[in-house]
This record gives sequence, C-alpha cells and structure tokens, in this order.
Amino acid sequence: MSFLEELPFYDVIFNMVNETLNLDKYILDGYNFFTELDAVTQLIVLLVGGIIFIMGTFELIKKLSKIIIVLGIVVGLYLLYDSGALDGLIG
Repeated sequence: MSFLEELPFYDVIFNMVNETLNLDKYILDGYNFFTELDAVTQLIVLLVGGIIFIMGTFELIKKLSKIIIVLGIVVGLYLLYDSGALDGLIG
C-alpha cells in the first residue's frame, strides 16, 4: 500500500479516520476477545466465517455473471443496430 502513502493529504486523512473511528482500539478489543475464547469456539467461529466468506464469494460471482451477460446482450444489440442489421426489423 505504499502507493497510497504517496498521495497528497494521505497523512491528514489517515489521522482523521483513526482519531474519529478509533479503529486501533476496536481491532485490539476484537483480537483480545477472540484469543480469550477456547479452541473449540475459535474453530467454530473460523468455520462459520469461512462458510460466510465462501458463500458471499459465490453470490458475488453469480451476480457479476448476470450483469456481464446482460451487458453483453445490450452491447450486441447496439452493434447490430449500429451496423444496420436490424433495419428490416425496426423500420
């Protein structure tokens, strides 16, 4: 992420977000809470999190594939219209 650090006003935005949201404290609290759990509970949490991640990935792929198919059909129809192939049908 070094390319982000070279952007202008990166330090100002980074400090403002950290001071406003206090992300370091929440991340540390979450880590401490997770490490204090017993091993079985940690395993269950990791399995559930992994299942949710995998299901979300497949849902995203399904949605993106539908969008790509619809865009392909729209572009194909535009190319047919632009080349004049649909003049006999449309009039």
